[in-house]
Amino acid sequence: MKIFSSLLFPARALALGALLIGVDSCSVSEQVKDKPTGKKASAEAMENEAYTLMQYRLNFVDEAKLGGQDILFVRQADDFSSAQQAQLQTALAAGNLPLHLKMRVYARNPSVTSVQLKQLDYKLLLDGKELTTGTTGVNTQLEASAIETLPINIDLNVKPEQLNGSTPAAFAAGFTDFTAANRRLVVQIRPLYVGATGRQMPASSFEPVQLVTAKKTVSAK
Repeated sequence: MKIFSSLLFPARALALGALLIGVDSCSVSEQVKDKPTGKKASAEAMENEAYTLMQYRLNFVDEAKLGGQDILFVRQADDFSSAQQAQLQTALAAGNLPLHLKMRVYARNPSVTSVQLKQLDYKLLLDGKELTTGTTGVNTQLEASAIETLPINIDLNVKPEQLNGSTPAAFAAGFTDFTAANRRLVVQIRPLYVGATGRQMPASSFEPVQLVTAKKTVSAK
């Protein structure tokens, strides 16, 4: 099984591994209460433990285009020229303003038990409002002590009501800026696991996924 794409250089892979080592795990359904207890632990208990230990982190946006124009580094409306702003406005009026995004979620399984991810549901929120939903990672085997890359590819047509009265240029401003104190785009996830016996174990609700750069909070002694 490939842990990372062959396009990742070893140094980048090591850096990513280091970023994911100390993260907190994503919570799962309240049904997960059974814990392994020594050598006689059941397979189901081992799976439950693995589910609670699973970790997810979101990479920065890889690609972002609005109306065919690159918005990856657009931080304010004035980053567009007058001609570009007019082009976006014309596309919106014509009902053809496509938004294209490419992102990645890294799933790390730090346990000694392999996990079968049936699917990872995701929800994108822009300025606190739902933008779109989808699913990735369908039927992905998450091997013990391994990291898998789960792609999130978004292609949707932006409607006037999604702009909340603003212009397409303002809509794009800061869209992909994950370094901002109040970043506009938030991704929430909800994993669904399936055990060796076919037992499904969904998370209780969607939860925000942190960035790969998120640091573990150290409690004061």
